[in-house]
Amino acid sequence: MNCTRYSKHTIDGRKVKIARAEKGWTLTRLASESGVSRKTIGEIEKGYKKIIRSSTIDQLALTLEKPLEYFYKEN
Repeated sequence: MNCTRYSKHTIDGRKVKIARAEKGWTLTRLASESGVSRKTIGEIEKGYKKIIRSSTIDQLALTLEKPLEYFYKEN
């Protein structure tokens, strides 16, 4: 049985895009650096991806050098 952990937090995809832009990176570069697919990153940034693995957000935060909380939507 494969048990995958999913984030209980709502992620603000715009913040992924902003953090990527701050580094001057393309989607392709972020995908290469993080190991997260370009398609997945694009879907997150556009708000299309609603269920996101915690490991995916962890990897993006680490690669973009941001704390996890930076990506959470404010209620």
